[in-house]
Amino acid sequence: MDKTLIRELLADHSQNPRNYGTLTDPDIEHETSNPQCVGPTHPEGDEIAVTVKLSDETPPVVETVQFTGRGCTLSQATASLLTEQMIGTPVTDIVEWDSETLEDLVGMDLTPSRLRCAELALVAFRNAVEDR
Repeated sequence: MDKTLIRELLADHSQNPRNYGTLTDPDIEHETSNPQCVGPTHPEGDEIAVTVKLSDETPPVVETVQFTGRGCTLSQATASLLTEQMIGTPVTDIVEWDSETLEDLVGMDLTPSRLRCAELALVAFRNAVEDR
């Protein structure tokens, strides 16, 4: 994917996030942060909270997911992109997603520090599943 298109995609998802909000009475939820990524809009670092409704199937499938947060463009855009991919996907598949999945989703290679930003929503989801 062209770098200009990647920047436009990430900017769009950061400024107009999909699935943004908080579900009432979620089946699982978790909040996580990355205090190393600070900026003028997020002086305490990136933060993401996810709330998820699951199906009664075995294994459960994500029926609805929403997130809230603040942080860098990459953390917020990736959370938006990830939530789109999560809907209709079995939990067992999502917890197996890795850095390659994230790089494919955002269309670029991620350095270790950028990967920490990009994986926040996935880390929050995994932690929510573990807390269940």
